[in-house]
Amino acid sequence: MAAKATKTIKHVLSSKEQHAPYFAATQDLFNRVAAFYFEVITAHEGVLDLSSKEALTALETLTHATKENPAPVLPLAEIAENIPALFRRAAIHAALGSARSFCSLLKKWRAQKEKAQAKGKKFTQRPPVPPRTWNKSTTLYAGQWKDRTQTSILMWRWEVPPFFGVATTGSPSET
Repeated sequence: MAAKATKTIKHVLSSKEQHAPYFAATQDLFNRVAAFYFEVITAHEGVLDLSSKEALTALETLTHATKENPAPVLPLAEIAENIPALFRRAAIHAALGSARSFCSLLKKWRAQKEKAQAKGKKFTQRPPVPPRTWNKSTTLYAGQWKDRTQTSILMWRWEVPPFFGVATTGSPSET
């Protein structure tokens, strides 16, 4: 199977002050969804043995309600309703990356500990810990933005709720 070429575009966004809450709400939602999926992966560690595509399918089956799967085991709807598929998948990939990194570090730590103990040496290194807080950059796939120029972009962002809590809808916002 040949590798696919991808293109990452990074631009510093400058926006109107009234758009800041929308960006903050989108970032907060992304981090909550990524943390949710990290917990799901922790509870179902077998997911880490799958390819990224297979893991994505398995995690969506566990968490996303569809006609074929109306009652998922761990519903994502507890975090927020109607999270767009591309946004959800970006958060899943962020969580998968963090979980794979954590498990790899934990495996290395255990091997080092066993090696030191086998030699009769004192092992004082602390074990790695899973992320306590999440501050991942929100990934916006091609379907979540359009009309990009040198000075503007039309992008999806999460609506700020009228109260402090869970947002209920998403729509495009021009910056």
